[in-house]
Amino acid sequence: MSELLQEQRENWGSRGGFVLAAIGSAVGLGNVWRFPYTAYTNGGGAFLIPYIIGMFVVGVPLLIMELSLGHFTQLAAPGAFHKISRKFEFVGWWPVVLGFIIVCYYSVVLAWCVNYLIFSFKTVIPWASDAKSFFFSEYLGVNETHKLGSFRLPIVLALLAVWLGMYLCIFKGVKWVGKIVLWTVPLPWLMLLILTVRGLTLEGAIKGLEYYLEPDWSMLTNVVVWRHAFGQVFFSMSLAFGVMVAYASFLHRKSDINNNALIISIADLATSFIAGIVVFTTMGALAARENIAVQEVLSQSQGIGLAFVAFPTALSHLPATMFFSVVFFAALILLGIDSAFSITESVLASVCDKSQWPRRIVLPAMSVLGLGCGLVFTTEGGLSWLGTVDSFVNGTWGILLVGLVECLVVGWLYDVRILRRHANARSDWRAGKWWEILIKFIIPIILGTLFVWSLYDDVTSSKGFLIDNEGQLIWPNIIGLGLMMAALAVSLVLGRIGRKNHPVST
Repeated sequence: MSELLQEQRENWGSRGGFVLAAIGSAVGLGNVWRFPYTAYTNGGGAFLIPYIIGMFVVGVPLLIMELSLGHFTQLAAPGAFHKISRKFEFVGWWPVVLGFIIVCYYSVVLAWCVNYLIFSFKTVIPWASDAKSFFFSEYLGVNETHKLGSFRLPIVLALLAVWLGMYLCIFKGVKWVGKIVLWTVPLPWLMLLILTVRGLTLEGAIKGLEYYLEPDWSMLTNVVVWRHAFGQVFFSMSLAFGVMVAYASFLHRKSDINNNALIISIADLATSFIAGIVVFTTMGALAARENIAVQEVLSQSQGIGLAFVAFPTALSHLPATMFFSVVFFAALILLGIDSAFSITESVLASVCDKSQWPRRIVLPAMSVLGLGCGLVFTTEGGLSWLGTVDSFVNGTWGILLVGLVECLVVGWLYDVRILRRHANARSDWRAGKWWEILIKFIIPIILGTLFVWSLYDDVTSSKGFLIDNEGQLIWPNIIGLGLMMAALAVSLVLGRIGRKNHPVST
């Protein structure tokens, strides 16, 4: 099947460009707010043990699989799975469709960061007196329902700027992306380092670090901690988004696969860890300033609140508030833009591979469509819809299920030894038989367990899943589940269109 490798394919131009782009995809906004809070609520320093185990048992092997598949076929995810079997092209389209949904609302969160960066240049920062009230009431105008309401003009304008920025980052192809990430990946690390050094010098920082790093060893006996650790690895590394398959398809034939996977994984882990130090030293300082316990500071900090409520509150109490606010939100934008345009590139490559349409036509059309869909999340009810859609896409019914299906298809319906030989032939270190065992048995068991467990939590929720305790339909969940079913249906349709026109090597 060596003929699967195609001669003509644009490439990154350098290994460094690919590695930085892949790291930029894996490292995103979630590293700043999701990882630190997940670690805190699951045993602090003890959480790092199952997280690191999950990184090497699930993260690295799956990343090698996706990189090998993309590089071997020289196609984005749909074309790569088509090469495995005509019947399973939809498995490649599924993460691509979900990825497009993700980038539609992820770009809105980036728009918030853009607005907050602009706010940071004001002499008096608007959230100085009450960051929570400013974010939810004044800025978002949240109506606490799923009724859309009116558009928030500053967010709409910032969203337009975000999509324009993503377009400019990728319109010239992956070689241009490789040049862009030389700046957009190292700079946020530098900014995080500045914030880390500053955070460690603050009064009360040690108290915050204790909450972050002091192990609660008893938590290791709690299976929920292991579930969250493996889930964090899976979502943090952009696995089952179609991104890594698409990016690897542009790699030069002699590119190292295994080393690249290891470098990307370690960079993602390191960034999450450093972001945790930034978060908790700052929270410790805020707790010391207000003479409260750290856990009281964190009570309003999970999820979006960590970046747009708790952190702005802490920043407003720092000396040189303007400088550190600008650094923080600039870092968020640079962290987020890489992830956003990597998903966009994955969708773009998939459509271009399938249709043979040129990038110059597909990218503008896709950008306009993404901008239009994202407008839903710029309304007064946008935050509620963002939370609903994200919980499904990044939950039981979305990426987790896609990852499970990918493993089953590659592990059981394809000769996975071909991918191992392909990766080993180009890598400094060789994956052994253990890698095949992980792909065929261990990882599907882990992901299958997570899927069933999460599904059980959904259907047994005390608040109800599709019908509440009072017998009323829970429309947000119904619509969210419907959206996931629609994504699968679209993937199945795309997988069948033009199937006979694509030759399959055997």
